[in-house]
Amino acid sequence: MNDYEWLTKMNLCHKCRKARPAPERKFCFDCLEKIRAENARRYDPEKAKAYNQRRREIYREKKEAGICIRCRKPATHGLYCYEHYVGTKRREQINTARRKRENHERGLIPEYRRQNKLCLWCGRPALPDLNCCQEHSKKFAEAGSKGRRKNLKNKNNH
Repeated sequence: MNDYEWLTKMNLCHKCRKARPAPERKFCFDCLEKIRAENARRYDPEKAKAYNQRRREIYREKKEAGICIRCRKPATHGLYCYEHYVGTKRREQINTARRKRENHERGLIPEYRRQNKLCLWCGRPALPDLNCCQEHSKKFAEAGSKGRRKNLKNKNNH
């Protein structure tokens, strides 16, 4: 068992190793305050802005010169060299598969709610002949009337 696991098991702050951590955190309130103060002291927004501008400038220079935007090799596949192109493709495929899986799982929730006559948005019991609860029905009615008023205004102005 390493220190991290031991401190978590003993319910101790991971920094001072004495006090109990704040709820849902690794550090106690005192250590959290010290960390916030240190971060505020070290972070310079102007420096961060200048850094980001320089990074964008370097990106444009590499792109115009036909150099891989991740390293200094010649760009043979769009903006990337072969190695970075393959890595980017692999990451994109993994992310696409994850998003597809999440969307599929999310797609099952409305189907379950529709079958059990629950609100599609929050899961509370739905009104008869509707797919939403009283609260969401009211929200949608207000949005619809607001849209109709806006639409009438636009028609009158033309």
